[in-house]
Order: sequence, then structure tokens, then C-alpha cells
Amino acid sequence: MPDDLYLLAGRYRLIERLGQGGAGTVWRAIDEILDRQVAAKQVRVPEGLTPRERAEFADNAIHEARSAGRLRDPAIVLVHDVVLEGGQPWIIMDLVSGRSLDKVIKEQGPLPPGFVAAVGLRVLSALEVAHAHGMLHQDVKPANILLDFDGSAMLTDFGIATPMGGQGGRFGGAGSPGYMAPERLNEQPSSPASDLWSLGASLYTAVEGRAPFERALPAAVTAAVLLHEPPFPARAGRDFGGLLMAMLAKDPAARPTAAQVRQALGALAGPAPVPRRRRWLVPAVLAAAVALGAGGWYAVGALRGEPEIGKFATAPDPCKLLTDEQAAKIMKAKPAREATRPGECQWILRDGGEDGRRRIVVRAWAERPDGDLGGTQVAQRRFASEKTSRAGAEGTVMREIRGSVSDVPGIGESAIIQNSFKAYINSDATGWSDSTVLFRTSNVLGEVVWHRENVPVSDPADKEPALAVARLVSAVLSK
Repeated sequence: MPDDLYLLAGRYRLIERLGQGGAGTVWRAIDEILDRQVAAKQVRVPEGLTPRERAEFADNAIHEARSAGRLRDPAIVLVHDVVLEGGQPWIIMDLVSGRSLDKVIKEQGPLPPGFVAAVGLRVLSALEVAHAHGMLHQDVKPANILLDFDGSAMLTDFGIATPMGGQGGRFGGAGSPGYMAPERLNEQPSSPASDLWSLGASLYTAVEGRAPFERALPAAVTAAVLLHEPPFPARAGRDFGGLLMAMLAKDPAARPTAAQVRQALGALAGPAPVPRRRRWLVPAVLAAAVALGAGGWYAVGALRGEPEIGKFATAPDPCKLLTDEQAAKIMKAKPAREATRPGECQWILRDGGEDGRRRIVVRAWAERPDGDLGGTQVAQRRFASEKTSRAGAEGTVMREIRGSVSDVPGIGESAIIQNSFKAYINSDATGWSDSTVLFRTSNVLGEVVWHRENVPVSDPADKEPALAVARLVSAVLSK
């Protein structure tokens, strides 16, 4: 391998550019630690941002990509890592073979309705997992739907997913006008219904061979989405066409729910493709189930060699991992507790007096088996990846200083801590400080952030509160 190829974060060797779009540029890369090919997405940073806005954009991109990395579904292209280099966010994902749905449409024209409905079911499964975790995809379109050789579909580009209820595009946002729901174009709050609208537009394109709001100019496409109804999709048939028209309703409240879409697509879909993995085991496993009778299902799992889940079947509620009394003792005042999003809880002192606002954030998520790896192994891999990427972010970028990553004994099965400080835009003397502890217990990863504001640059680190909370949280998880 040529030594002059760019090495990202001291780990990912960029090989070739695979594609470029509004949300960024995707490269084929080699993970030199695990010796495997990956896709590295260079997230597009909007032009015209101030240094503070650019830093905030990078922070948000990294946080949301890490949240998206927790999503697990056979139809989701996995996010493995996220790194920040020179103020530029990068997202590391599975490198998936196959062709995008938009290329298949260009080559073959309109696709059979039953096949398109089956594709829709797979994509819907991915969206339902994301929505259950409080995430919106925000860029469902044919170019982000990949088809394998057997016709099974996967949804990619979850690295730009955003929390539910967010306003559309403060930094420009992602998405293609013809596949963005009307509320997003109007910069109104997004919801799961917004992703379902985009799914409807994508399926319409697949079954008709053209987009529902196809126009010559982007501005005309936007106007059509906002003001006009698409032609009824004649090739889809009455039932499928009626479903697509309902999914493309201007009013989010008038669109069918995910459950209703699933029921309708299930009745329309052609035969689902048989998964490639362990296909040869199916007859033997079914025969074993019949022979073993009531105890068969346990034995079937053993015959299939299914990887272990880990100690936690589901992610624990972070609000139950730390009591209000414990938080008050550490913060030396009574905080307000808020469940901010799935998998996250925080205790806030909004009026911290001379010390400024302070906040404890607790996050927890459970890793699921992935292929032949058990949940604990996936969590170990995720922890190692996070440790590498956070260590690679050490240094000073504009007004932010990230310290080194240090191992912490006695918290979970493995733990690290890192301090960071960001100076205010109007002051080099003060800013906000975070001390972050990441730890792993079995297949659960936990994160504790001790956040302080109005911190003097001479005293940026205060790790003891973060360590104290992490010890309490990990003790609960270890019971």
C-alpha cells in the first residue's frame, strides 16, 4: 500500500473517493488497526460559518453520529466510528457492496410493485429502529437505499441522523428537495412522519420510474412539494398507489403511521429474499425443532450458534442509574432532573451563582450481537473504537482544547476519561469545561459528562465529580 495515501486519525488510510453529495464525500479506506475496508464519510461543513458556529456544527455532527452508531438492524448500514480532525468531522461506516436504488431505477426503469413494497418493508424496519431511539434519518432517498445481489435492501447515511423534534437545517441541513417533507422545507419541526414522507417519495420513484415532484429546476421541485399534489402512480396499482399518495400528504397528521404502512406494505410485498447468512442451516434447524418438541427453541438457538446477547437485553434507563440525592450531594445543590432523549438523562443547576451553570449527563446504551460477534464483543469493539477516536482528537482546534485520554481503573470492566475546554467567543479568559468518562460493563456502554460553565482558562479540569458519578452508575450496572 502506498505510504503517501492520507492517514485519517492515525488509523484509516484513504484509498479512493467513492462518491460525493450535498451531505459530504465518501471514501474507501483501510482500517489499519483491524485490517479491513471501511467507508469514511467526510461530512460537508456549511460555508460562511463563524469559528464558533463551525465548532458547534462539528460537535453536533460528532454527537449525533455517535448516537446513530448505536442503531442495530439488518437494514441499517452500521456506523463504527466518528473522528474529528482539523475541525472536520468524519464518519466511519461499513463498506457495503451492491447498487443504490437510484442507479437500479436509471438502468431498469420502473420496478415491479411487489419488489418495491418488499424494499419499503426493509427500509421501514430501519426507520422504526431509529425512531424508537429518538433519531430521525432526515435523508431517505433512492441514492441512500442499497440493494444487494439477492434484492435485500439496506438504508445508509445514518451518520447525519438528528434528534426528533429538531428544527430544519440551522446549518443548512441535509437532504434532497424532492425527497424532503414539506415541513422540513418550511423549517418546521421534523418527526417520524417526515421520514415516512421521504420513504413514500422514494418508493413512488421506484415503482413509477420518476420522482413524484420531478421538475427541471430545484426551485420548481421545492415549490411542487409545498404546493402541488403528485400524479397518481398508475404503475403501482390502486392499493399501492393509494398508500403512496397518503404517505405524501402535506399535513404530517394526515399521513399513515409506521404500523399502518407496515401492514399495507406487508400485504403488497413479493416474497422476501432468504438471508444469505447460514441459509444452509435452515432445513436442519427446522428438523431439530420438530424432533425436540417443547424444548426445541433453546436447542435451535444452540444449533444455529447464535452469539450471546450479554448481560443486558435492553439498555437501562439512565434516569434510574443515579438518584436525585446522589446528584445533589455531588453538585452541592439540588438539581433539576430531565430525561432529554432516549438513552440520556441529565441533572441541571441552571443558576449556579458565581460558578455558572453546571450539569451532570448520564448516557447508557446496550450493544446487540452483530453477525458472529456477541453483544459483549460488539461493546468491546465499540469501546476500543471510541477510545482511539477520542485520543485522536487530543489537541487544540480553534477555541477548544481536548486533553489526553486516560484509563480509569475500578469503573466497570474498562473506562477512560478525557477533559475538554472551549473558550467563549467573546473571551479568552473563560469558557465551558467537560470531564467525560466512558466505561463498559458487559454489553452496555455508559458515559458520564460533568459540564461546567463560566470556567476560568487557568482551571479547566474538574474530573472528580465525573468519576464519582461514573462509580455510582457502574456499581448499579454491576449488580
